[in-house]
Amino acid sequence: MSQSSSANDFYSEGFEEADETAAVKPERNLLAAVLSRAICDAFGTAHCERHIVRSARQWIFGKLTPNKPFSFAWVANNLDLNPITLQENLRGYENNPEDIQDRLALLK
Repeated sequence: MSQSSSANDFYSEGFEEADETAAVKPERNLLAAVLSRAICDAFGTAHCERHIVRSARQWIFGKLTPNKPFSFAWVANNLDLNPITLQENLRGYENNPEDIQDRLALLK
């Protein structure tokens, strides 16, 4: 099997191929870390370069593409989160950035 074929199988099947008996799935942890990093970059108080903040916000608030691997919607779905609801909740924090600071502390 070629490497690109393996990658396509991974993307099309999601994480169902992972060991279902494992208590902790490394892939899920990775996706949670990707989402967490994007939220921290988009709303955190750390002095990130503007293009990082802009890129994180574009990823979070862009068009939802649940079939595109590693898009915001795809990551949310694989974490059993509703991407529309998550976007709406994060949009509320965009207008009140101080409200999210306590919650961001939990992600670190």
